[in-house]
Formats: sequence, structure tokens, C-alpha cells
Amino acid sequence: MTEDTFTSTPTSIQSAPTASNARGFQERSETYKLPIDSEEHSRLDLQHEAVRLMVGGSIYQQPNLVQAALSPTQTHKRRILDVGAGSGKWCGSSIYDSQREYLSIVTVFRAIEMAKEFPDAEVQGIDLVLPTVLADPSRRVPSNCSFQIADANCDMDKFDSVFDVVQMRCVEAGIKDSDLSFYEAARILRPKGVLLLVAANLQLVDDNGRIIPLQKPGDVGPDTRTTNKCMLGSNPNYTNVQIQEVLVPVAPWSKDMSGNERALAELMQENHIRVFSAFKAALSRDGTLSEEFVSSLLEGVTKEFWELPPAVHAYTKWTFATAVRAEAPWVTREKPWQEPPGFDVYDYIPRPLPKD
Repeated sequence: MTEDTFTSTPTSIQSAPTASNARGFQERSETYKLPIDSEEHSRLDLQHEAVRLMVGGSIYQQPNLVQAALSPTQTHKRRILDVGAGSGKWCGSSIYDSQREYLSIVTVFRAIEMAKEFPDAEVQGIDLVLPTVLADPSRRVPSNCSFQIADANCDMDKFDSVFDVVQMRCVEAGIKDSDLSFYEAARILRPKGVLLLVAANLQLVDDNGRIIPLQKPGDVGPDTRTTNKCMLGSNPNYTNVQIQEVLVPVAPWSKDMSGNERALAELMQENHIRVFSAFKAALSRDGTLSEEFVSSLLEGVTKEFWELPPAVHAYTKWTFATAVRAEAPWVTREKPWQEPPGFDVYDYIPRPLPKD
């Protein structure tokens, strides 16, 4: 284990290695293209708060399984790994004011929230960069919580500890091989340990889960539920695979929404607007498209997004997957995951822009 590839939490944080239009990027991984600066971490705070609302105010899905896996034991210390810790924050509360129509977000560390709920467990967060909020001396990190720099694509073999819970939340954009990452998660999970997955799809869908606009008559929208179920279901290291799909409104288009529904819709609307800015920075940094084209494209997307007519009930699909580590010895992957008949990756992610 070298300091260059696996770094413990320091007392200070260096700025991002590269920048495009004042946005910070990392160069450790070629897979992850979005910024990693404080602006992006702030967006992730909104996204984490939205996910918390999706699961009824909890900081994780399937609480019975998680709490059972983390119940105190005298044989060993419970351990939690958060892969792709992002900003390191988890939104603690939100206040919605229907008169002023805004959300006031009060945030606390995401990993710290787990460390506080499970004080007898060790909580470890890893990502390509350290959370920028660690530079704030007013933020106290509990002794059972730490952050490290690591790339989930190539550094997982450096973990020689066994974990009771492994969480991978919204990390698919930075993972080269999801199926292999599930095998690696199983390798470091204790028997009866729990894998928690949360994934979002980029394409908008309507009330019936159909892509907006439809690619072809009867087309069904993006569905990470299918890929996660296929991969986890065929993985001999897991049992009790549970998949839940949630349609989340991208804007508060209905007057009949409850307070929580409206709060979630407004969070998602703001999250999408901010992620457009992140995409713009990433496309500009790539250099394949002209700055003028990128700006025009993102301006049009943002305008269209803000001006969705009330009749268009647009959603994004979120998938929550949970799997329990089997008690049998870990089995290595024999061959890469095979796509089932009729599988088309572009049914699940947006098609790339034409070169012209």
C-alpha cells in the first residue's frame, strides 16, 4: 500500500490538480469526468438530501438488514465502507417555506452521520479526492470516522479489513466494470454483511416510465434495476437481493404534492440545474466540442428544463439495490458479465452526440 494511491485523512487539503473554467478536476482516474471541487461537492449535498427523502428520512435503505449487520458483537469491531464518499456530507435536515419557495439545507458529514448512529463501528469513506469540508476546523470528525483517497477501480485490493456494510451510492459514472465492483465488494464483506447500492438514470421518463421523448413506440425508460438484478442475481457471493425502483419528479409541477414531495422535487430541480453546469465544465475540458457549441447546448437544455410545461410530468428513475453476503467462501469472477439477449446499453444511458 503506497501513500500515492491510498492516503489517510490529512490535516489540510490541497486544491484540485487541474481546472477548466475555474472548475477543479482530478487526474487519478480516467473514468470519472465530472468536477471534484467544492461547487460539485455542494451539489452532491443536495443530491444526498434528496436520496434521504426518497428513503423516508433515513440515511440508508433496508434499515432492518443494515442494523442487523451492524449490531454490536464481542468477536470483532463493526466496519462500514462508503465507496465514493463525495463531499463527505449527509444532509441532516431541511426546511421548506412554501411562501418564499426555497429550501434551507442544514448539512452534516454523511459518513459522520453513520459514525454517530453506530458509535461502536468504524466508518471509512473513500473517493478520488478528500472532502473539501475537511478543511473547515469547525467540523469535528469523530474518532470512529475517517476518509481516504482511493480509486474503486484499482485500489480495492488494498483493503485487508473485512466490512459489515459497503455502500456504493451514485458511483456508476466512475466505475469501469460494475459487475467486477460487486465481486470486489463481496470479497471485503463479512458473511451476512450488506451491500447497499443507489443509482440514478440520466434520461427523463413520464408517469409510465417511458423515455421523454420516446425513442420508439412502447419503449420503456432507463432501468438500472434490470442490470443490477442481473449482475447481483448471477453473483454466487450474494443472497437476498432486493431491488426497489423510485420515480422522482424533476420539478414541483403538481399543486397537490405533499410537503415532502415538493421538497424532494425542488431539490431534484436544483440538482439537475447544477449538474448541467458540471457537464458543461467536463465537456469544455474534453475539448472535442467547441466552447461555443457547449455553451449553446447547455443553455438550451437548461432553458428547456426550467420551462417544462405543467402537463409534462417528468421523472428520473432511481434504483435502490440491497444484497446480503453469502456465508460460503468468496468466489472469484470466472468471466465478465454477459449482456442478456436483447440488451442495449443505450436503453439505459443517453446515446452519445453525433460527431458532426
